[in-house]
Amino acid sequence: MGKSVAIIATGIGKTFSMGKQTVTALRDVSLSLPAGTLTALTGPSGSGKSTLLHLIAGLERVDSGNLNVLGNQVHACSAAELAALRLREIGFVHQDFSLLADLTLVENVRLPLEATGVARDEATTSALEAMARVGLRGLEQRFPAEVSGGQQQRAAIARAIVGNRTLVLADEPTGSLDSKTGSEIMDVLAQLRDEGVTVVLSTHNPANLSHADQVAVLHDGTLLSFDAIEGDTA
Repeated sequence: MGKSVAIIATGIGKTFSMGKQTVTALRDVSLSLPAGTLTALTGPSGSGKSTLLHLIAGLERVDSGNLNVLGNQVHACSAAELAALRLREIGFVHQDFSLLADLTLVENVRLPLEATGVARDEATTSALEAMARVGLRGLEQRFPAEVSGGQQQRAAIARAIVGNRTLVLADEPTGSLDSKTGSEIMDVLAQLRDEGVTVVLSTHNPANLSHADQVAVLHDGTLLSFDAIEGDTA
């Protein structure tokens, strides 16, 4: 049986104004990403990888085309609807972790749930479960500065999945890590994929592509190729 589809992009385009110039970040990009798969976006800097992630997350608006994310026509959603979608269903992982330094790891992880009005005890329970899934059991009360970069990134991933969110977007999640730690983070993302989470990440590192079910190659805002990795599709 084929997988359901988590993301459908049809002819999407995005431009930005840079002073008096207009820069095309994405041009007529179309792709379909099955749920429960890991997709790698690759290509040189400035190719549109981060822009595509931001569009999927509803952090930026498409200028043309249609974009359906988890059954939501995000190009037509209001700002409030997009914010609610991110809080409840979409997690975003940044290269620089984006953890709050004065909060413990578990306090950082439970933030999205508290933002939706979940009671603190319930949010803490869910945060502990998410941290256990990414290998952080026992580090819940540590502050970000007290753990390694890899452990901080694991905490950022736990925050992205807390409350059983089903889509994780990761922008260069291994970019600031050494190769061994980066490989461990890719293993965590692949494990989440195996548990049914849809993962989309951008990467410059060719080694990360081995974890992907499909790879999208972008260049100057254009999708050059979109190929399933042999043996990884269902």
